[in-house]
Amino acid sequence: MLFEEEPKFKTELSEKNVEETANEQKKEFAKSEKEIAWDNKLKEIEEIKDPLGEKIDDGIKETVAAFNLNGLSTSGSCEGHLDHGTAAPWVEVSSPNQPEERFIGEKEVFKKVAENMGVPLEEVRRGLQKNAWAEALEKSSEADETLEYRKWREENKKLIKKASELLEDFYQDKKVRPNIRLEISEVGPGGVFRVHNGGDDYKLDLERLTEKQKEKLKQRLPKYQKEMEGFGKFLKEKYFQE
Repeated sequence: MLFEEEPKFKTELSEKNVEETANEQKKEFAKSEKEIAWDNKLKEIEEIKDPLGEKIDDGIKETVAAFNLNGLSTSGSCEGHLDHGTAAPWVEVSSPNQPEERFIGEKEVFKKVAENMGVPLEEVRRGLQKNAWAEALEKSSEADETLEYRKWREENKKLIKKASELLEDFYQDKKVRPNIRLEISEVGPGGVFRVHNGGDDYKLDLERLTEKQKEKLKQRLPKYQKEMEGFGKFLKEKYFQE
C-alpha cells in the first residue's frame, strides 16, 4: 500500500510521545527540586538551637522537616524522654513572625516591672522570673490586643485546620489505641498548638516517677515515638507526591 503523505495516525502518535516525554521530564525536574528543598530543610533544622543552646532531637528531625514542607511552620519539638521534657513526642506549630507585643504598650510595661523588681528584662519576657512575669502580664492585659497579634492568631487558626485535615487523612481506615493516636492541643492564647500523643503520659511529671513507673514508661515511649515517626513519613510522602 502506498501513501502519498505520512499517515495521520503516525503524526498523532509522535506528538503524543513528545508530550508524554515532556511531562515525564517536568516530573523529574520537579522531583529534583523537591529533593533539594528536602535536603536544605534538613540542613536548616540541623542548625536550629533553642534559647538554652540545645539542638532539635535526632529522633524527630525528619518529622519536623516534613511538617514545615507541608506548610506547617514549627516553633518547637521533642522526641519524648524518660528523664526530662515530656514522656511523649510533640511538634509545636505556630505561624511565623509572632508579634513582639500581644497587648498595646506591653513592652513598656514589662520593662518597668523588670526595673522595679531588679531582674533582667529578658528573663521576665521568657517567664523565668515567674512573679515578675505574672505581674507584667496582668498589667499588660488591661490594654487591648494589637492588630498584629489578632491577625497572627487568625493565621494560627488556619494552621490548626490544616493539621486537623492531615491527621484525618493519616488515620483514615487506621485504628490505634487512644494513647497512641496523635492529637492536637492548643498552647496559650494565640492559637499556637502541638501535635502529640501519649495520653496521660504526655502530662507526667518525670521527676516524681518511681523506678517501677519509669520501667513501664520505658515500654510505652517507643510506641508513641513510632506513631509520630509514621506521621512524619506520611507527610514526607505527601510532599513528594504533590
